Amino acid sequence: MEIRALLSALWRNKTGPVLVSVQVAITLAVLVNVAYIVRQRVEEVSKPTGMDLDNLFWIATGTSSRDYNYATAVKADLSYLNSLPGVVAASTINNLPQTGAITGLPFASNLEALQRPNGGIGGQIYFGTDKLLAALGLKLVAGHNFDVTAIKPPAADFNASLGEWADEVIVTQAMAKKLFPDGNAIGKPIYVGLINKSSTIVGIVDFFRTQPAPARYDDFVTQSVIAPIIPSGPGALYVIRAKPGQRAALMRQLEKNFADLQPGRFISRMEDYTRTAAQIRQGTRASAIILAVVALFVLAVTVVGISGLAAFNVTTRTKQLGIRRAIGARKFHILRYFLVENWIITTCGTVVGCMLALVAGIKLSSMYEMPRLPLYYMVGGALLLWIVGLLAVLVPARRAASISPAVATRTV
Repeated sequence: MEIRALLSALWRNKTGPVLVSVQVAITLAVLVNVAYIVRQRVEEVSKPTGMDLDNLFWIATGTSSRDYNYATAVKADLSYLNSLPGVVAASTINNLPQTGAITGLPFASNLEALQRPNGGIGGQIYFGTDKLLAALGLKLVAGHNFDVTAIKPPAADFNASLGEWADEVIVTQAMAKKLFPDGNAIGKPIYVGLINKSSTIVGIVDFFRTQPAPARYDDFVTQSVIAPIIPSGPGALYVIRAKPGQRAALMRQLEKNFADLQPGRFISRMEDYTRTAAQIRQGTRASAIILAVVALFVLAVTVVGISGLAAFNVTTRTKQLGIRRAIGARKFHILRYFLVENWIITTCGTVVGCMLALVAGIKLSSMYEMPRLPLYYMVGGALLLWIVGLLAVLVPARRAASISPAVATRTV
């Protein structure tokens, strides 16, 4: 096949091919980067939490009486909840994981690190009882759980709770490795910034991801410190872990009688953790779906553009095609001509699109602190556009190949 003649024909009527090539380039750049972003979003909401979400639920209470004794009520509530046959464990908690609620402090293995500018390692803090690990479904891999005598009673407010910081804490494995990368953290002191307190690490939790977050925040959402402190009132948060298959029945039971156990308080909200975790991920999932739909729309527009150009060329070249068929060109030759012509146009757009995709990927990585766009995304995008381009031109090319020499010559 004479490639030079084909290129010459494209150059003489270059407006259509150039526009389609530009369309292919923009489509490739958009498609590749959107696919990468969607994958990041999907991974973000699919990462494990370390919690037994399928069996967890939580209760938030409020008060309607000035005479309400928060400390006494919490003690009685925990005793009641942990005595129920279908409950594995129940505990108070200051923030609910997987809801976006975050309280953090800087931590360090020595005072000098905290005294430096921006010193210390950021970690989230959770207050609870000795039942908190079991209530969340977290696995202790080193050390031991809190002793009941180590639990601090509720203070007047959150700042007062920080002032009464616990003598011992449990940390996640990610936090332990950051603080003590060269050795075992059990029995080591951990210094708390801003409040100038220290504690002894008595246990290490295997894995605890507190929030769904992009990869750039992986360290922060897996670095947590759990302290044996009952959060301040007057409202309370309880996290309860039910035995498998008994969560719904427990929630129905507590919805009926829990509020009446303590006069002067009410249930402001009760929800299973499956729904809670899904709600915070809903926005991320929706954005991923929207981006995917936009990418498919852009791809569809490009397919229409490629197919439209081929159909236009078939219509305007009817006489030329008839002459070629009359002098001996077979259907295969006509089909090959249009396929190769489309391949050249698509390839030019793909080359430019790869450069655009790379530049856009670098810019997005810088703006959103994402990992760099892997090169195999561009390879996959280029192959996809080549295949889609050939399929888009196949119908017009087959129509051109089926033109009879006799029909074509009648247009002379």
